[in-house]
Amino acid sequence: MPYTVEITLADLPSSENGLPIYPLPETFDTLADAKEAAADHIAKLGRPPSTVMFTVMDRDGVTVATGDNGAT
Repeated sequence: MPYTVEITLADLPSSENGLPIYPLPETFDTLADAKEAAADHIAKLGRPPSTVMFTVMDRDGVTVATGDNGAT
């Protein structure tokens, strides 16, 4: 089953835009691969890990894993 990862930057929102959220461009074959990709991406951002969260979703858009503080 393909999995997607969504990254959330936990900055204070500016105006009414809310939290910056964006998907990773790839899909992943396993949940473990998706979580590892999220952790790798977060590490490369150069931000404090506590300011970045991720959500892993299955092909139906159902959340199957979440993480913050660099957790996988």
